[in-house]
Amino acid sequence: MKETRIIKYIKSLIRNHKYLTTEDIMLLLEKYYNLPINVPSVYYKYKKIIRQCRQEVYKERRRAKRKKREGEG
Repeated sequence: MKETRIIKYIKSLIRNHKYLTTEDIMLLLEKYYNLPINVPSVYYKYKKIIRQCRQEVYKERRRAKRKKREGEG
């Protein structure tokens, strides 16, 4: 996945907030990037992108936690 401005924004939202639902992220994208979320093709495209970003961020968290645990032990 190419690191575009929107993808970096989505990842930062996922990292910096306790938990945002996909719908919350969609509303923020609509507000700040003027994405036509009410168009089904756009909605499903970004739903997929948000899911992939969430997986990447969670993978980073697990990697950091594992690295921290190995440093202690």
